[in-house]
Amino acid sequence: MARPSVVPAGSLRVPGTQLPKGTLFWLLQSAAWAAFGAIMFVWGLELWPVSAALLNKAILTATGFLLTLGFRLLYRRARARSLPPVVFAAMVAAVSFGGAVVWIEAHWLLMLLSYAAMSGTRPALRLGAVPIGTLLYDGFVLLAWSLLYWGINAWIELAEQRERAIRAEAQVVEARLRALRFQLEPHFLFNTLNAISTLVVEGKSAAAASMIARLSDFLRMTLEASDVHEIPVAEELEFVRRYLEIEQVRFGARLRVSVAASSEAMCALVPALVLQPLVENAVKHGVLAREDGGSVEVTVMREDGVLRLSVVDDGPGMPAGGAVGRGLGVANTIARLAGLYGEGSRLALISSPTGGLAATIEIPFRTAAPAAPARHPDAAVVAGEPA
Repeated sequence: MARPSVVPAGSLRVPGTQLPKGTLFWLLQSAAWAAFGAIMFVWGLELWPVSAALLNKAILTATGFLLTLGFRLLYRRARARSLPPVVFAAMVAAVSFGGAVVWIEAHWLLMLLSYAAMSGTRPALRLGAVPIGTLLYDGFVLLAWSLLYWGINAWIELAEQRERAIRAEAQVVEARLRALRFQLEPHFLFNTLNAISTLVVEGKSAAAASMIARLSDFLRMTLEASDVHEIPVAEELEFVRRYLEIEQVRFGARLRVSVAASSEAMCALVPALVLQPLVENAVKHGVLAREDGGSVEVTVMREDGVLRLSVVDDGPGMPAGGAVGRGLGVANTIARLAGLYGEGSRLALISSPTGGLAATIEIPFRTAAPAAPARHPDAAVVAGEPA
């Protein structure tokens, strides 16, 4: 069985930077102890000559540096466990002030060895007394180091959790948008295959073959755009044209189509297949509802910073009472707009006084997609008579 790959802790990156966590520790450790050593050296000049102060504080700093490396190993093990606050506080205090005793004695012994080496005498190694003042001072220095170590690691862990939450949320939105889009395609495919079946039953084999060919072209285009949520208006209108070609095989002269877009709107980005369910509803409720057929007009234009996409039919319009049925297509469009643009999007379904229904989508005009969909509340939906 293959062994799972393990990422060394030092290779993990600090959130928001390209800096490995191990590198950050060594940078902070070195900078902090260098600053401590410099301060202690300046302070020591009041008591000793330069050479003696330099030796004394260099040994003090080096022993503190090495001692806190041991603290790091101990704390890394402790971090793997969920310690109660009281146990955590007691452990940090005990380690800091117990470590201060070790630090004082190690400093004392190394100073004895250094003086003996410089004088050429045999060192008389012995443990020294631990002054309470020195114990408290060194203990608080190590306590400050300990609290900084825990605080910085807690900040890094919080930032990592925040990044994981953002990535997870983006993945949820991504999966939701894909699921909504993949719901549309089987819905459309089922309706089209049902129409092909009807043509075959009616003996219209030429029309059925033509519809199959156009369906094949439409599905090929859909697969090519399956990895993106937004596409240029030019590509979206090509989807609409291919879809309407399929429907015109069914309805012939009964279906009259007009597709137009301003030149500046052609490069704008729109959700893939956002118009297809609206056009499908216009054909179903506008064209089929009239014995002599009807017309469907698709227009796309830019108005200030808004991209407006309209699908207008000349059918019977909105049902009595002003209620508009929300089938899968309309409901899916609302959800997709909400996921991509939030309150920056709007879907309006308005019945014309002279008959027909206008479905209008308004989204921010842009030519470059954002890095990831943002979480937003549902898009606004307006359904009613014009003022």
